[in-house]
Order: sequence, then structure tokens, then C-alpha cells
Amino acid sequence: MAEKVEARYGDVALLLYAAPFILNFVYALYLWFGAGFSSIMPQLVYLEVTQSPYIFLAGFAAVALAVVIDFDSEAPNARKGATAALSRRLQIIALISVVLAFIAAWYSAGGNLGSGVLNMVDGRYPLVFPAVLVFFSFLILPSVRLQGANQKNLLIVILLIASPLALYELGKRSTIAGLGVGLILLLVAAFLLVSNKKD
Repeated sequence: MAEKVEARYGDVALLLYAAPFILNFVYALYLWFGAGFSSIMPQLVYLEVTQSPYIFLAGFAAVALAVVIDFDSEAPNARKGATAALSRRLQIIALISVVLAFIAAWYSAGGNLGSGVLNMVDGRYPLVFPAVLVFFSFLILPSVRLQGANQKNLLIVILLIASPLALYELGKRSTIAGLGVGLILLLVAAFLLVSNKKD
């Protein structure tokens, strides 16, 4: 009986992890149908979906609830290890969301790479959502606390959040500047993360 309950919780959590992607897809289809189906998704449909704060909040709330369900279903003595696994899972979801958002942005730009990047920047939430997930993935780790010994971890989190924000804010004025600063911040965060693991 307990195994059935755990399996049910696992199914609910899996559905909640997928919820951000499902919500974006369903809403995009709804808007696309209203605009009239075509071989290429209209740019306005992509932007309306990716600029919706309701879709963003609903997606993040679903993932956060899935994390709580997964964490709560673990035995108390196994929760420390489960937290690390959940952190990695959030980072994987963040990576998948960036890849899928870029594919959608590129598709709505008619296969033009530059316009696809601009769509990502204009969309805003395709950059903010993964950044928030990465921040959340670090936040739930027991080793990450606002203490002097963990200042490097805190700096990594700040850099990961600052990267898409710089891309968005600077990208409104200069695409090259936004991409350059965002990439530099991301590379510095990656370097600190790798050096942190070596330590």
C-alpha cells in the first residue's frame, strides 16, 4: 500500500516538473490557433507566451511544489542526499528550459539565429525562469548558507542570476553588449563552480 502511495506521489511530482513546459505549449497553441495556424509560429505568439508573468509564476510554483513532494516522500535519514539529487534535477530542468525556449525562439524567427536570440531577450522569462531555478537549486542545498565560509557559493548564485538580467537589460540597448556581459558573468560563475568542486 505504501509503495502505491509513493508511486502516486512520484507521478504527481513528475507531472508538476513538466507543468512549465506543458503550460507554455498549451498557451502557445491557443494563441497560435487564434492568430491562424501557419508553417512558422508567429513571433507575437512566442513573445506573448514568454512575457506572461502568470505562466512564469504558475510554472515555478509547480516545480517548487514538485520539489516539496519529492523531499517529503523521502525518509528523514535520506533527506540530505535527496536534497543534492533535487538540486541537480532543478539544474537539469533549467538547462532543458533554456534549450527548448531557444528552439521556440529560433523557430518563431523563421530560422534566423540573430532574430532568435533577440526573441529570447525580448521574451524575458525564458532567461529569468532557468536563473530562478538555478538559484533555487543552490538555495535548497544544506551546504549553501549565508556564512563567511560559503561566500563563494553565494557569489556563484548572484552571478548566475545577474547573467540573464544583464542580457535582458543591456540587450534592450545593445544586443552585443548584453550577450557579451551575460556570457562573461556565466563563464565566471562556471569557473568558480568548477574551482569550488576541486576545493
